[in-house]
Amino acid sequence: MDQRTAIKPVPFFLVTGFLGSGKTTLLKRFIETYADGKKLAIIQNEFADINVDGRELKATGKSFELLEINKGSVFCVCLLSDFTSSLIDLLDTCQPDAVILEATGLADPIAIGQLLMADRLKMKTYLSHVWCIIDTTSFLPMETLVTRMVHQVRIADSVVLNKTDQSSAEETQQVEKRITMINPHAEITRTKYCDIDLFDIFKEITATSNSPTNTNNINHLISSGPPNIFSAVVRTTGNIARKDLEQFLSQYEMNTYRIKGYVNLSDNSSVSVQSCFGKTKILSVEKSMSPTELIALGPNLDHRVFSNAFESFL
Repeated sequence: MDQRTAIKPVPFFLVTGFLGSGKTTLLKRFIETYADGKKLAIIQNEFADINVDGRELKATGKSFELLEINKGSVFCVCLLSDFTSSLIDLLDTCQPDAVILEATGLADPIAIGQLLMADRLKMKTYLSHVWCIIDTTSFLPMETLVTRMVHQVRIADSVVLNKTDQSSAEETQQVEKRITMINPHAEITRTKYCDIDLFDIFKEITATSNSPTNTNNINHLISSGPPNIFSAVVRTTGNIARKDLEQFLSQYEMNTYRIKGYVNLSDNSSVSVQSCFGKTKILSVEKSMSPTELIALGPNLDHRVFSNAFESFL
């Protein structure tokens, strides 16, 4: 049997958000929802020497594996190698059904796809879903001061507008409008105490099916297992013509499960790209100083081939 056919990578879930937004509260809900039936591996990353939030998770009384990485961001070059080794050890020894990383509020996770694409990791795990938790009461004034908050929104699949009970209806509406401008593809949920529905989060790993998933049978959803999923990333400062971008996407959209990211065009504008099972949307977004970044997931993807194909259009 082909080794690649036998291996089923573990879904990797990323939770981002600025300090105090409610990330740990979401993790607690994740644990309460799944820990009784599935083996979870939780990674908490904090800049401080000690991790108070880890104690809060343990107080749930649920069973899960906890890895604490303190004194810096796992996305910082200085910790990247150690984090990769720690993640591999966690996957090999714990053999979890899912890995959930709560990134420090000061982290810039824009390159998470590149991290999981490394040869040592791409056969073991893949990026399944990214949540960004927003403190609705402080996002607008903080956005202009902390660029990383925008990056966290840009990479998110789901944006959770938290603490809406503490903000006015007008303020919440303004925040939602701003989030849509930054990431027009993200699913936005208004809530308090991160009270969101987590019962269908594993549907993406059944990537060979376009049919709706039965969200009432969690065990079935998880045990179905992912197909062979490989990732590829493009990151470049070069610009591309829109027609060339469309041509590039047409070459890959039918043979990938997902392509997402932001592209700077040759007419000095920027667009957001979201492709899922051959259905592709390209939407205009405000011009960004960030480089072009695309993340692709699919069977037998080759990073170099994918990246070189994109570069050929520049």
